[in-house]
Amino acid sequence: MIPILLCNASLFAQFTIDGQFENYSNKKVLVKLYENSELKLIQNTTTDNTGKFTAKVPKAYNGFVKIDLPTGESLALLTDNKPLKFKTVSGQEFQNQLQIIEGKTHQEFQNNDLKKTLADVNQNVFPYLKNIYKPGDKFYQAILMEEQRIKSVLLEGSTTANSLVKYNLELQQLISDSQSAKNPEAQKQILDHLVNDDERLEQSGQMQNLVYNFLNFELNNSANATGSMDDKLKAITERLLNATDLQTSRGQAVLGTLLNLVPADQFKDYHTFYINKVEGLTCTITDALSNKVKVSKGITVGTVVPNIVFDQAVKGKKSLYDIKANQKLIVFWASWCPACNNEMPYIKEFYTNFKKQGGEIVAISLDVDQHAFQTATAGLTWYNYTDLLKWDSPAVEKFGVQSTPTLFLVDKDNKLIKKVNHISELITEHK
Repeated sequence: MIPILLCNASLFAQFTIDGQFENYSNKKVLVKLYENSELKLIQNTTTDNTGKFTAKVPKAYNGFVKIDLPTGESLALLTDNKPLKFKTVSGQEFQNQLQIIEGKTHQEFQNNDLKKTLADVNQNVFPYLKNIYKPGDKFYQAILMEEQRIKSVLLEGSTTANSLVKYNLELQQLISDSQSAKNPEAQKQILDHLVNDDERLEQSGQMQNLVYNFLNFELNNSANATGSMDDKLKAITERLLNATDLQTSRGQAVLGTLLNLVPADQFKDYHTFYINKVEGLTCTITDALSNKVKVSKGITVGTVVPNIVFDQAVKGKKSLYDIKANQKLIVFWASWCPACNNEMPYIKEFYTNFKKQGGEIVAISLDVDQHAFQTATAGLTWYNYTDLLKWDSPAVEKFGVQSTPTLFLVDKDNKLIKKVNHISELITEHK
C-alpha cells in the first residue's frame, strides 16, 4: 500500500487562483479544496468592483478546486498544483461563459469530458431520434450532419498525455461502470483504487461515489442472505477497513465516507460501534473524522457549549460568552429557510417573557447575503450574527447543526439545558 503522507516540502508549496465574475462585484466567493475526501473551506473572499478575486492554495494539490457563490453557482476546476485563472459571469450563463485563461490541465479535462458527452449523444440519443423522424425530414438530415461532425471531433486528439486528466477520466468511467449491480470486475477496480492510489483519490472528489457504488453492489448481492441490515453494513465496512487500514488517513477517509452514507437515525448501532472504534484508536486521527465523532456524540445536557467568536462586535459583544444572561437561547436559522420564517413570530413572542426573566437570545444566521440578513433582522432586538458562510460556518461545525432551525437553551455558565427544533418545546417552561 502506498502511504498517504505529505512531505515537508509540500507544506510550503502554494499556487494562486485568479477569477472574475464580470457581473458580480463586491460579493462573496468561497474557495474549497478536498481534504481527506471532504470539501474544506480554505478562503472566504470578496470580489472587487470588477468582479475579480484572488485566492492562495497553501499546499501541494493535485485535484479539483471548488469555487462556490452564495447564489448557488459552483465551479470545479482541475489543477496539477499550478495556477488557475478564469473568467465567467454569474447567472444562467455561468458555465457557458466560462473561459479558462490559465490552467491547461482543466482545459484538457474539459475537452475530454466534452468528447465523452458527444460520444454518448452519438451512441444513444441520435439512434433514438432517427427512429422517430423520416430520412426525408430536414431534422433527420441535420442529425446525419451532426453525427459526422461529432465523429470528426472525436477523432481529433482522442487521447490525453496529462496523467492527472487521465486519472480523473478513468475514475469517472469506473463510477459509471460500477453503477450496475452485476459488475464484480468494477468492484475489484474500486477496491484496488482505495488500497493503492495516492492522495489524488481524495482530491478528486470521487471518494463518496466510489464507496457508494461498492456498498450498493455488496448490499444488492447480499439481499437474500441472512442477517440484519446492520450486520451486513458492518461486514462490508470491515472488509473495506481491513483493506485500507483504519490506522491510515485513507482508511479513515473511507470510514468517514461510510458514516456520511449510512443514515445515523436509521442505523444508530452502526454509528455507535464505529464512533467508539475511532475513539479507541491510538494513531493520529484526521480532522475530518475527529469532527464526525464530535458531531455524532453531540453536545450533551450539562456540558459547556462551544464559544462563538464574532468577526465583528454585535451590540458591543465580541463573542457568545461575552453575552451575560440568566439563560441564553442560541438560535441557528437563516432568512432563506421557510421553516425558520414560520418559527420566527413564535420566537418573538417567547422573547418578551424570556427577556423579563433575565434571558437573552443569540441568533446565528446561516445567511450568505448581507442585504438579506440585514432586512430579515431589522426588527429583531436580540443579538444577531452571521459570518455569511451558510453551512461552512465554523459555528455550524462546532455545534453539530444539521438543520435549521435548531435551538440550544443554555444557563448563565453556558451549560446546555435543552436542545430543540421548535420554540413550542420551550414556551410552556418559561411562562
